[in-house]
Amino acid sequence: MRLYKLPDTVLSIKALKISSADQKTGDLASGFLNGITSNIIDAPLNAFLNQHGRIIATFRQKKISDDEFLISVPAIAVDNLLKHLERYAKLAHVSIAPSPHNTFIDLDSSQIVWASEDHANSISEEEFTLYRLEHNVPLMGVDYQADEFILNVHEHDHVSYTKGCFLGQEPVAKVHNRAQPSRKLIVQFEDQCSPQDAAKMTSKIIDPKSGRLKGFIFSPLPHRK
Repeated sequence: MRLYKLPDTVLSIKALKISSADQKTGDLASGFLNGITSNIIDAPLNAFLNQHGRIIATFRQKKISDDEFLISVPAIAVDNLLKHLERYAKLAHVSIAPSPHNTFIDLDSSQIVWASEDHANSISEEEFTLYRLEHNVPLMGVDYQADEFILNVHEHDHVSYTKGCFLGQEPVAKVHNRAQPSRKLIVQFEDQCSPQDAAKMTSKIIDPKSGRLKGFIFSPLPHRK
Protein backbone atom coordinates (compact mmCIF):
# COMPACT_ATOMS: atom_id res chain seq x y z
CA MET A 1 0.00 0.00 0.00
CA ARG A 2 1.05 3.57 -0.72
CA LEU A 3 -0.66 5.59 1.99
CA TYR A 4 -1.13 9.33 2.12
CA LYS A 5 -2.49 10.90 5.30
CA LEU A 6 -5.42 13.17 4.52
CA PRO A 7 -5.46 16.70 5.99
CA ASP A 8 -8.62 15.85 7.92
CA THR A 9 -9.98 15.72 11.44
CA VAL A 10 -11.91 12.59 12.36
CA LEU A 11 -15.05 13.11 14.42
CA SER A 12 -17.14 10.49 16.21
CA ILE A 13 -20.93 10.83 16.09
CA LYS A 14 -22.55 8.76 18.84
CA ALA A 15 -26.05 8.37 20.20
CA LEU A 16 -26.49 9.67 23.73
CA LYS A 17 -28.06 7.45 26.34
CA ILE A 18 -31.64 8.48 27.03
CA SER A 19 -33.17 7.72 30.39
CA SER A 20 -36.73 7.38 29.14
CA ALA A 21 -37.56 3.70 28.80
CA ASP A 22 -39.72 4.17 25.71
CA GLN A 23 -36.99 5.78 23.59
CA LYS A 24 -34.43 3.84 21.62
CA THR A 25 -30.86 4.97 21.07
CA GLY A 26 -29.82 2.38 18.50
CA ASP A 27 -30.66 4.36 15.38
CA LEU A 28 -30.10 7.91 16.62
CA ALA A 29 -26.70 8.40 14.97
CA SER A 30 -27.77 6.92 11.65
CA GLY A 31 -31.05 8.85 11.70
CA PHE A 32 -29.22 12.08 12.47
CA LEU A 33 -26.79 11.69 9.57
CA ASN A 34 -29.44 10.48 7.17
CA GLY A 35 -31.65 13.50 7.82
CA ILE A 36 -29.02 16.21 7.61
CA THR A 37 -26.56 15.04 4.93
CA SER A 38 -26.86 14.88 1.16
CA ASN A 39 -25.93 11.25 0.56
CA ILE A 40 -26.93 7.86 1.93
CA ILE A 41 -25.13 6.80 5.09
CA ASP A 42 -23.64 3.69 3.46
CA ALA A 43 -21.83 5.71 0.78
CA PRO A 44 -18.12 6.45 1.22
CA LEU A 45 -18.55 10.19 0.59
CA ASN A 46 -21.10 12.65 1.93
CA ALA A 47 -21.67 16.35 2.56
CA PHE A 48 -23.23 18.74 5.03
CA LEU A 49 -25.06 21.52 3.18
CA ASN A 50 -26.92 24.64 4.18
CA GLN A 51 -30.52 25.29 3.15
CA HIS A 52 -29.34 26.68 -0.19
CA GLY A 53 -27.46 23.52 -1.15
CA ARG A 54 -24.09 25.12 -0.51
CA ILE A 55 -21.23 23.24 1.10
CA ILE A 56 -20.49 23.51 4.80
CA ALA A 57 -18.22 20.46 4.70
CA THR A 58 -17.67 17.47 2.46
CA PHE A 59 -16.48 14.38 4.27
CA ARG A 60 -15.73 10.67 4.22
CA GLN A 61 -17.74 8.41 6.49
CA LYS A 62 -17.45 5.04 8.15
CA LYS A 63 -20.28 3.23 9.90
CA ILE A 64 -19.22 1.62 13.15
CA SER A 65 -22.79 0.73 14.09
CA ASP A 66 -26.23 2.37 13.96
CA ASP A 67 -25.11 3.94 17.22
CA GLU A 68 -21.81 5.39 15.99
CA PHE A 69 -20.27 6.83 12.84
CA LEU A 70 -16.83 8.22 12.11
CA ILE A 71 -16.57 11.14 9.72
CA SER A 72 -13.34 12.47 8.22
CA VAL A 73 -13.72 16.22 7.73
CA PRO A 74 -11.25 18.65 6.14
CA ALA A 75 -9.57 20.34 9.09
CA ILE A 76 -10.29 23.77 7.64
CA ALA A 77 -14.05 23.11 7.87
CA VAL A 78 -14.32 21.63 11.37
CA ASP A 79 -15.05 24.77 13.42
CA ASN A 80 -17.85 26.01 11.15
CA LEU A 81 -19.27 22.51 10.89
CA LEU A 82 -19.47 22.06 14.66
CA LYS A 83 -21.28 25.40 15.00
CA HIS A 84 -23.69 24.35 12.26
CA LEU A 85 -24.40 20.95 13.84
CA GLU A 86 -24.73 22.07 17.46
CA ARG A 87 -28.50 22.62 17.54
CA TYR A 88 -29.26 19.62 15.33
CA ALA A 89 -27.15 17.34 17.52
CA LYS A 90 -29.00 18.42 20.64
CA LEU A 91 -32.39 17.75 19.05
CA ALA A 92 -31.22 14.36 17.78
CA HIS A 93 -29.60 13.36 21.11
CA VAL A 94 -26.19 12.66 19.59
CA SER A 95 -22.71 13.74 20.61
CA ILE A 96 -19.99 14.89 18.22
CA ALA A 97 -16.43 14.63 19.49
CA PRO A 98 -12.89 14.30 18.12
CA SER A 99 -11.73 10.75 17.48
CA PRO A 100 -8.14 9.48 17.77
CA HIS A 101 -8.44 7.97 14.29
CA ASN A 102 -6.63 9.20 11.20
CA THR A 103 -7.60 8.68 7.59
CA PHE A 104 -5.25 7.67 4.81
CA ILE A 105 -5.88 7.13 1.12
CA ASP A 106 -4.23 4.14 -0.50
CA LEU A 107 -3.01 5.34 -3.88
CA ASP A 108 -2.85 1.76 -5.18
CA SER A 109 -6.47 0.84 -4.44
CA SER A 110 -8.06 4.31 -4.04
CA GLN A 111 -9.53 3.03 -0.75
CA ILE A 112 -9.69 4.97 2.51
CA VAL A 113 -7.85 3.43 5.45
CA TRP A 114 -9.07 4.36 8.94
CA ALA A 115 -6.38 3.83 11.57
CA SER A 116 -5.96 4.72 15.23
CA GLU A 117 -2.19 4.93 14.84
CA ASP A 118 -0.42 7.74 13.05
CA HIS A 119 2.63 7.75 10.84
CA ALA A 120 4.44 10.11 8.51
CA ASN A 121 3.62 10.22 4.83
CA SER A 122 5.79 8.19 2.51
CA ILE A 123 4.07 9.84 -0.47
CA SER A 124 5.26 13.24 -1.63
CA GLU A 125 2.87 16.15 -2.12
CA GLU A 126 3.67 16.11 -5.85
CA GLU A 127 2.80 12.41 -6.17
CA PHE A 128 -0.44 12.89 -4.28
CA THR A 129 -1.41 15.93 -6.37
CA LEU A 130 -0.80 13.97 -9.57
CA TYR A 131 -2.90 11.10 -8.21
CA ARG A 132 -5.74 13.51 -7.37
CA LEU A 133 -5.72 15.03 -10.83
CA GLU A 134 -5.67 11.63 -12.53
CA HIS A 135 -8.54 10.35 -10.34
CA ASN A 136 -10.54 13.60 -10.11
CA VAL A 137 -10.17 14.00 -6.33
CA PRO A 138 -10.37 17.71 -5.50
CA LEU A 139 -9.76 18.81 -1.91
CA MET A 140 -11.94 21.19 0.06
CA GLY A 141 -9.89 24.20 1.10
CA VAL A 142 -7.57 23.72 -1.87
CA ASP A 143 -9.64 23.30 -5.03
CA TYR A 144 -13.00 24.46 -3.72
CA GLN A 145 -14.16 26.31 -0.66
CA ALA A 146 -17.08 26.38 1.75
CA ASP A 147 -20.27 27.95 0.37
CA GLU A 148 -19.72 26.47 -3.10
CA PHE A 149 -22.90 24.93 -4.54
CA ILE A 150 -22.46 21.16 -4.16
CA LEU A 151 -23.33 20.30 -7.78
CA ASN A 152 -20.58 22.62 -9.02
CA VAL A 153 -18.11 20.26 -7.37
CA HIS A 154 -19.70 16.82 -6.96
CA GLU A 155 -22.75 15.94 -9.00
CA HIS A 156 -23.07 12.32 -7.91
CA ASP A 157 -20.35 11.24 -5.45
CA HIS A 158 -21.75 13.28 -2.54
CA VAL A 159 -25.45 13.41 -3.38
CA SER A 160 -28.28 10.87 -3.50
CA TYR A 161 -31.35 11.87 -5.47
CA THR A 162 -33.47 9.02 -4.08
CA LYS A 163 -32.72 9.04 -0.32
CA GLY A 164 -35.51 11.45 0.66
CA CYS A 165 -35.40 14.79 2.42
CA PHE A 166 -32.18 16.42 3.62
CA LEU A 167 -31.09 19.94 4.40
CA GLY A 168 -30.53 21.72 1.08
CA GLN A 169 -32.41 19.09 -0.93
CA GLU A 170 -34.84 21.46 -2.66
CA PRO A 171 -32.30 23.66 -4.50
CA VAL A 172 -30.11 20.63 -5.28
CA ALA A 173 -33.02 18.67 -6.74
CA LYS A 174 -34.27 21.71 -8.68
CA VAL A 175 -30.92 22.25 -10.39
CA HIS A 176 -30.47 18.52 -11.03
CA ASN A 177 -33.95 17.99 -12.48
CA ARG A 178 -34.71 21.26 -14.23
CA ALA A 179 -31.41 22.84 -15.18
CA GLN A 180 -27.74 22.23 -14.58
CA PRO A 181 -24.98 23.86 -12.53
CA SER A 182 -23.62 27.10 -13.94
CA ARG A 183 -20.07 25.75 -13.70
CA LYS A 184 -18.23 22.51 -13.00
CA LEU A 185 -14.92 21.71 -11.31
CA ILE A 186 -12.82 19.78 -13.83
CA VAL A 187 -9.23 18.84 -14.58
CA GLN A 188 -7.81 20.84 -17.49
CA PHE A 189 -4.48 21.54 -19.16
CA GLU A 190 -3.36 25.12 -18.75
CA ASP A 191 -2.91 25.62 -22.51
CA GLN A 192 -6.61 24.75 -22.96
CA CYS A 193 -7.73 27.46 -20.54
CA SER A 194 -8.48 31.12 -20.93
CA PRO A 195 -6.00 33.42 -19.20
CA GLN A 196 -8.64 34.15 -16.53
CA ASP A 197 -9.19 30.44 -15.79
CA ALA A 198 -5.47 29.66 -15.88
CA ALA A 199 -4.86 32.33 -13.24
CA LYS A 200 -7.36 30.61 -10.91
CA MET A 201 -6.15 27.06 -11.52
CA THR A 202 -5.44 25.00 -8.38
CA SER A 203 -3.34 21.89 -7.67
CA LYS A 204 -1.14 22.73 -10.64
CA ILE A 205 1.47 20.19 -11.66
CA ILE A 206 3.33 19.09 -14.78
CA ASP A 207 1.77 16.00 -16.34
CA PRO A 208 4.68 13.55 -16.78
CA LYS A 209 3.08 11.94 -19.83
CA SER A 210 2.61 15.10 -21.86
CA GLY A 211 4.92 17.60 -20.18
CA ARG A 212 1.99 20.04 -19.96
CA LEU A 213 0.80 21.90 -16.86
CA LYS A 214 -2.62 20.86 -15.58
CA GLY A 215 -4.85 21.44 -12.58
CA PHE A 216 -8.42 22.01 -11.40
CA ILE A 217 -10.54 24.83 -12.79
CA PHE A 218 -14.20 25.79 -12.57
CA SER A 219 -15.39 25.57 -16.16
CA PRO A 220 -18.61 27.35 -17.23
CA LEU A 221 -21.27 24.98 -18.55
CA PRO A 222 -23.47 25.85 -21.55
CA HIS A 223 -27.05 26.77 -20.77
CA ARG A 224 -29.39 23.80 -21.05
CA LYS A 225 -32.31 24.46 -23.37
